[in-house]
Amino acid sequence: MAVLEWHAGLNVGIGFMDDDHEVAAGQINALAEAALPQRLDLARDFLDHCRHHFAREEEMMKATGFFAYGCHQGEHERVLAELERVVAKLEAGDPQDAYFTKSLPEWLMIHRNTMDFVTAEFARNAGWRAA
Repeated sequence: MAVLEWHAGLNVGIGFMDDDHEVAAGQINALAEAALPQRLDLARDFLDHCRHHFAREEEMMKATGFFAYGCHQGEHERVLAELERVVAKLEAGDPQDAYFTKSLPEWLMIHRNTMDFVTAEFARNAGWRAA
């Protein structure tokens, strides 16, 4: 059973963000269903996806002069550190079930509905166009 049901209505209107969010939702669903050791490999892939996605968002925020760059970028740093701790726990044999079935899906939706929504709106209004 999927812990996230992603659909076009959740898009924020910035192509790479929407594409990456859809990929992330699929990865989270796979993580929620997987068991060790597959979950460990999937978590490493998800961490890598987040690093790349966050870097692209941060470049867009810098390019558009986003007013809350520090706050949004700080949340990215916090989440990456959290994911690194979760990977370490998986490596130690702790399956982190509640993290992947509840905490992580909830975080993605809150982040999308707040920081990413505002960031995308600002970028569009600032004339952001993907290269």
